[in-house]
Amino acid sequence: MWPFSSYPELSLNQVADEYDFIIVGGGTAGAVLANRLSAQETNKVLLIERGPVADNWASRVPLLSSDFASDGSRTRRVLSTLQNNLGRPIELYTGSALGGTSRINQMLYGRGLPAEYDAWRDAGNPGWGWEDMKPYFLKSERALYSCDPSVHNTTGEWCNQSTENDGLAFPGFSYVIEASEYLGLPKIADINSPVHPAIGCGMLHFTRDQNQHRSSTYHAFLPVNLALERASRLHIVTRTEAIELIVNSELKSDKLTVEGVTLKSSITTEQRTVKARKEVILCGGPFGSPHLLMLSGIGPALHLKEKDIAVVKDIPAVGSNLQDHFGVSVAFEVPMSHSLLSLQKRPWIFFIELFKYLVFGTGLLLAPVLQMALFASSTLLDDEGLPKHKKATVKNENESNVLPDIEIMPVSVSSPKYFRTTVHGYYQMAYDSTDCPETNRGVFSFLNVLLHPQSKGTVRLSSANPSDPLVIDPQYLSNPSDYAPLRASLKLTLRLRDRMLKQGYPLKDFGVPDGEDDTSLDKFICKRNRTTYHYSSTCRMGPSNGKEDGGVVDEELFVHGFGNLRIADSSVFPWVLGTHLQAPTVAVAEKCADMILLRDLIS
Repeated sequence: MWPFSSYPELSLNQVADEYDFIIVGGGTAGAVLANRLSAQETNKVLLIERGPVADNWASRVPLLSSDFASDGSRTRRVLSTLQNNLGRPIELYTGSALGGTSRINQMLYGRGLPAEYDAWRDAGNPGWGWEDMKPYFLKSERALYSCDPSVHNTTGEWCNQSTENDGLAFPGFSYVIEASEYLGLPKIADINSPVHPAIGCGMLHFTRDQNQHRSSTYHAFLPVNLALERASRLHIVTRTEAIELIVNSELKSDKLTVEGVTLKSSITTEQRTVKARKEVILCGGPFGSPHLLMLSGIGPALHLKEKDIAVVKDIPAVGSNLQDHFGVSVAFEVPMSHSLLSLQKRPWIFFIELFKYLVFGTGLLLAPVLQMALFASSTLLDDEGLPKHKKATVKNENESNVLPDIEIMPVSVSSPKYFRTTVHGYYQMAYDSTDCPETNRGVFSFLNVLLHPQSKGTVRLSSANPSDPLVIDPQYLSNPSDYAPLRASLKLTLRLRDRMLKQGYPLKDFGVPDGEDDTSLDKFICKRNRTTYHYSSTCRMGPSNGKEDGGVVDEELFVHGFGNLRIADSSVFPWVLGTHLQAPTVAVAEKCADMILLRDLIS
């Protein structure tokens, strides 16, 4: 039906006075919940999204819709505080449209390892082990490739594809595969299968549909035909922000109750309160969910008092424990035709690739910025960055029970620093002038990602005014133990380079460490780095009396002390998983929906 049918979004003045369920945030998780809760014909559901629908042709093309190439209409950019160990703030990006960050990310579909979910369970969160979570990955998955039916589902709403079927877009990728196998990192047949090794080199899975469009959670769970079909019971209001939860503090039981949500239009001056008959579910993400809690007097009491906000519920962990996968990029010059930079520096290439995409559904507009990843454990690498037991079998490595703590992603460009520019009507990637090779050369890089950072940051209010920006401090590298895995990863990257050169691949050092001693590597880590947009844990799940400052939500995702307020997004992760967070966030939303519907059925 798209694009000829209008999407049935409402303005704030069209919203009803009361709903069974109010979902705050129509992003990656919120779109899933809106679909599942409104499937019951008796439920009246309101979905609130601060951004627009923003559904046009370019927003569906994988490359043109990604964060570093888009026009910014679906992106919210915020600047962190000055990072003491980096000497500068970091630009942080989240989605701001229906479907949230799934509208602008690199579309990576990764579940993570079973042992990590079992660790969640064992940390005081019953029902969150791998066997508990596996059905929720399967429920919505539609794998569009040949796969093991015991591991993948092919009938769900949310499409994903393996780059195994695409072919390798650039020569450098094939050299990486050979180099990794030579160095002792075997090929992983399916990075999302619990029966395959965790350490090695594997092709990535991407959320693209059968038409080679981006398969965001908006497109998968809230397409226009579904929204029209359920328009009487699913109301979707965009360009609207929730600014306060209305809490009944007159306790009639041992649990507080959220009676409604105060909403404010971002395009008019209108403001109103909508009541919730049953539950309010926050899906605002790791920045938005703690923001609304604190504005409503739910959070660290001392901080709230400093901002002249009446304390409704003292929960110290709200806005704390922020984690992200810190990334460090090592870059090399390569022939221009071996890099995605050719789209920018040779405009005719763009039009050739546009033709290939439109006619055949192939080519560089499928966003082959990266196609594979290497997973390794720094504890299994020697001082030179080589696997200690190069000839060890996969079985032996698995039996060590050592999880990978580093991910190395070969990338067909360098790390972009400035995005969202247009030239002659089409999208162009823009780079800092200090981060460009010679005019006639391309870039091939390796992004070294710290999978299990120990550093933790905070999200705090700058004032009690909902319009004022948050104070976000990721505190990158504040824990000194984060340096050692990154050093090991950089050395392994340089060994990959060495092997690729011996294979005859024309790499030329461009952005590499000055040396391999700790001082040189640490200097490089603090210079060439970036966020990977994997923010989590600011409303973490855990017992209220747990270690450190405890948790924010319990195992049913209820905010501690509340009987009808839940959170379902990556902010509830007890800690950041060692994978890309899109698929786990959807699984959390699926599980939350099931818990809500079961409770509703029983009551």
